[in-house]
Amino acid sequence: MDVYTTSFTYPRRSRHIRSPASSLDYQSSDLRPSVSDPFSSPVHHHHHLPQTTPALKDVALPTDADAIQKIAMMAMSLHGCHVSYILADHGRAWNFYISGAYQQVLATRGMILKECPIQHRSAIKVARSEILDCPSSKPSLKPEVRRRLDDIASHTLAHIAVVNSPLSLSNRTPPDGISNSAGWSGLETERVCELVITGTEDSVDLARVRLLVMLDELSGLHAERCEIDHKLHAIIAGRKRSMLQSIQEETATNIYYPSPLQGLMGPELTSSITTTGVNSRNTIWITGEFFGVQRARDMMFSVSVNKTKAVVSRDTAILPRKLDWMVTDRGEDLRQIMNDNATFVQFPPLGSSTSLITVYGDHKVNIQRTVRSIMSLACQYYVGSFWLLPVQFNALLPPTTLNPSAVTNLLKQISIATGAEVVFKSMCFEMSGLEHEVRSAIGMIMDLDIIKAFHHDIRFQIELSNEHREFISGKKNGKINKIMQTTNVKIKFETLNDQNFLIDISGPDSSVLQGLTLLQEELPAEISFHVPETYHKRIIGVGGRSIQRIMKKYGVYVKFSNAEEFAALGGYNDNDDNVVARTPAKNAINLDNLKQSVMELVNPKDKDYINETVLIPRRYHRTLLGEKSIFIHDIESKTNSSVRFPDKETASDVVTIFGPESQVQIAASMLLDHVPFEADMAVPPNSDLPRICASPEFTNLVERVKRELQVSITPNFKPLGASNGSAASTEAPAEHSFKFRCQRSNSDFLITAREMLEQFLLNHNVHVYPSPTSHTHKRGDSFAEAFPHFDSKVLSTAKTRGHESMDLGRSEVVADRRLRLANSSPDVKALFNSPAYIYNLEEQDDNDSFVSGTASDYWTPLAPIGSGIPGRTKQADDAFKRGSDSLLEAKLKEHIGKPRSLTNRAQSLDLTKSFARLTGESSLLPPESPTTSTGDTGENSSPTSITAPSFPSVYDPTMSSRTTVIGSSAQRTGSRIPDEEDIDGVSRVISNLGL
Repeated sequence: MDVYTTSFTYPRRSRHIRSPASSLDYQSSDLRPSVSDPFSSPVHHHHHLPQTTPALKDVALPTDADAIQKIAMMAMSLHGCHVSYILADHGRAWNFYISGAYQQVLATRGMILKECPIQHRSAIKVARSEILDCPSSKPSLKPEVRRRLDDIASHTLAHIAVVNSPLSLSNRTPPDGISNSAGWSGLETERVCELVITGTEDSVDLARVRLLVMLDELSGLHAERCEIDHKLHAIIAGRKRSMLQSIQEETATNIYYPSPLQGLMGPELTSSITTTGVNSRNTIWITGEFFGVQRARDMMFSVSVNKTKAVVSRDTAILPRKLDWMVTDRGEDLRQIMNDNATFVQFPPLGSSTSLITVYGDHKVNIQRTVRSIMSLACQYYVGSFWLLPVQFNALLPPTTLNPSAVTNLLKQISIATGAEVVFKSMCFEMSGLEHEVRSAIGMIMDLDIIKAFHHDIRFQIELSNEHREFISGKKNGKINKIMQTTNVKIKFETLNDQNFLIDISGPDSSVLQGLTLLQEELPAEISFHVPETYHKRIIGVGGRSIQRIMKKYGVYVKFSNAEEFAALGGYNDNDDNVVARTPAKNAINLDNLKQSVMELVNPKDKDYINETVLIPRRYHRTLLGEKSIFIHDIESKTNSSVRFPDKETASDVVTIFGPESQVQIAASMLLDHVPFEADMAVPPNSDLPRICASPEFTNLVERVKRELQVSITPNFKPLGASNGSAASTEAPAEHSFKFRCQRSNSDFLITAREMLEQFLLNHNVHVYPSPTSHTHKRGDSFAEAFPHFDSKVLSTAKTRGHESMDLGRSEVVADRRLRLANSSPDVKALFNSPAYIYNLEEQDDNDSFVSGTASDYWTPLAPIGSGIPGRTKQADDAFKRGSDSLLEAKLKEHIGKPRSLTNRAQSLDLTKSFARLTGESSLLPPESPTTSTGDTGENSSPTSITAPSFPSVYDPTMSSRTTVIGSSAQRTGSRIPDEEDIDGVSRVISNLGL
């Protein structure tokens, strides 16, 4: 009987297995409470797992040696094979060596892949106030939360730990690019901790869903589960879960799906646990308001009944070892394929010799696209063979063989070094893995001394899609023949199934590696993208001349799919892609160049469809999808984009916006305008605070802030109870804070609201924590003091961006420039409607006078206009490059463009200086606009600005014509006595502005 021997490393390579919502890797220091945060991480764990820091790692651990030994002994007793194992990949994986009969080795291998206790990890970010008592001073798990965590851990066999989030280590987290020096030291955003789940993959997936349901219930939502056949889950959800998102939108609910790969990996759950229903593959959880949950449940059942009648299936054959590789290493890709195409793929058990998969769907196109995607995934897996042949054949002498002990060590060394799975049978080494792994393994075997006593034959097997067969072979097999003649190798095509075929390349020596390299250079590299069909004919041109010229220039083949072809295909790499460009791998660099050439013929608002991601806290998703759905649809229609929320069971904060590159940023900003923002201001404990906050004066303050600044203030008082341990128990101090709530677009007003609250508290003899930058906010502003009405409302936006922290002792030139820049903080929405070339204030020497923004977890807006911060200002050359119209350039140079909205703002700013000069200054010239000085600027003039249009003067039309003349001597020298018309003009503007 031939002995079949295999060696493989599991996990096959060092990687991080986690959900998209997982946190960063934890170091030991991350688990220690910080100085500013006395939260000593309470850890809840299942009784089978040790309460140690290494339990948070995401792969196999040295401490799991007992479990590994138990599995190895069980496999040897059940299947009669020899099993040995050693640590690999620096202690992060295990290398297994199995020897025995072929069928027994396969069964043992499958058992090890399924039962091996590889630790997966996932993390859920949650506000500390939701699960902790006294989250700021003496945090501890709420009793109800601890009881629920015990229950979930016992049902899912997962380890659950509550740890500090890296995001919570900073004391103050300013929002939206506002730096600490701008006054945010008095406020802090809500601090979070993480629920870290470790265990087998199935346990982690089950526990994550149960924890999300628990958090929803703690926030007051109703939760129910419904049982629907797991084969129908993806079909009900629709392509890219569009149907599921519409159900959640209509009912304002969260719907949590189980993993479609559940049951393939990890130990079998006991029957007693399964009978509770919480671990069933068919269980779908729904949370929300009671009647919304009932509606969603009825809608899910209704859709499932209709879809059941339309379900069709298709079987496809794939090499068994490739199926095992997909399930263990490409699980996320498989889930994505099922979600994108509304299909379910049924895989055989791990390690079995079964090669058939079954794809279920309700539409033929979706099934075909799923099969095509899985087959393209299989093409990444290579197989290499190294046959040892005798030097000469002699029937009287026994054939030369290798020492079994030497083979054992060889297989382990090669598998550990390269990551490939290595099999030895009948004087043949067989390697399976990714291309670089197989190539490295072949190279190691060729360097061995013991194989030099043999002739050898080397073979590589590559799998490729049938549609690429002619592309590879070339005209009359010209490409293949040239490779065979050049490298003296043999290349043969073999049929595998309806989708793919095999390419065998063989040779006697290292020349086969050269032949493989040349063949890989001819393999197709492709890129797919979306172009609206209305542009197809224009890009293709009459008789295809335009596209032929582009294709010939870059040596790339391009295929445009019309509506019918696109519907029959279901999209290329992405569901929305209707154009594919393909070229040999050696010419892949030209794919991007061709795409750019094609996109030059498309209107900017329709081209370069991309996916933009924006971070929105998970707890707001249900409200955005439900109550705010009308606004989301409005954003989608205005920006020609689509907003896709993440799968609920992933606990992800990432919302994806798909649309034209020129529009997705606008859509993201508009979407964030509907996201609430919360911040807390802690105050020292004071027994008078509850009484003060119940007074009419405080109520009036809250109403005034709400009315004027659209910011709500809520007091938050939590008594900590009595402290025990002494005969005379004394009452511990309470936690006192104020919560500020507003929309993210109004976050600029939070500082003003905080200062108003601080002043109110100080007036009532209530101390507040000192702010390191409070003195900068109490400084006077000459412009604000002159117009206190502006100080309370209009100028709050400018204050929040750090303008008030400028040095008022600077020269009059700087003060003058500052007054003109006071209008440089427009509303975000105004930015969307104004041309990008209007502002071009090059104030490099004043960069240190403005506070630069700091990065935020969710969204960093553009820097204040005119602040001199790189990234906001555009150079004149860029504006001219973008505006290629010669007429536009002429208009810009002649300063004709005068937007009405900017005209009004310019009047209010120029008015202050002219008013001051009229009342007491010796120089009575009209003020120069920041954009009218384009040449011969003096020491006191504004910076040069070529592209910005000139602002009109507040004086009469005759004088405005003089002030806009570039280089006019009247602007630089001379004096003028103000006449009555000038004064009347100023008075008229004042009356119009309501001053």
